[in-house]
Amino acid sequence: MEFNNIQKEKIYLTGFMGTGKTTVGKLLAEHLDYRFIDTDDLIEKESGMTIEEIFNIHGEEYFRELERKVLLSTFNLKKAVISTGGGLATYQDNIQLVKANGVAVTLSASHEKIISRIASDANIRPLLQGDDREEKLNKLIQKRAYYYISAHFVIDTTNLTPHQIVENICKKAGI
Repeated sequence: MEFNNIQKEKIYLTGFMGTGKTTVGKLLAEHLDYRFIDTDDLIEKESGMTIEEIFNIHGEEYFRELERKVLLSTFNLKKAVISTGGGLATYQDNIQLVKANGVAVTLSASHEKIISRIASDANIRPLLQGDDREEKLNKLIQKRAYYYISAHFVIDTTNLTPHQIVENICKKAGI
């Protein structure tokens, strides 16, 4: 797949929580001498609330609207790696917009690897709170799979190091 120079100026990392978007995104940005942006961080900064507070006070729909607004604001950036929230690709036509404005990369991992990675998270993600975290996680992954595979390409991070993932992204994106 060939990408134009404008697309190559923005690399969007999508995928489920725990697939390595933040870790890989920071490393990729450093490797390319791009800046790193996390859409969840931008949402928290803009709203003055944590993601969990936004979900608890305003609900998921409100959060998705904030997320979309932040996404749209990234389209004018140059030389940026943008790590998106796990659900961004599933809302409205976000994945199509991402593909039109940059290189869309989905990071995936086995369910077991995701569970082990997020188990050490101090913050339980809003959509996984309560009992049956593993069941909720499996349902969310199944629900979102179609959107994730709609990216330009998918990289399974289960058995790769962050450096190997960065190499794969650069090779597939032609940068």
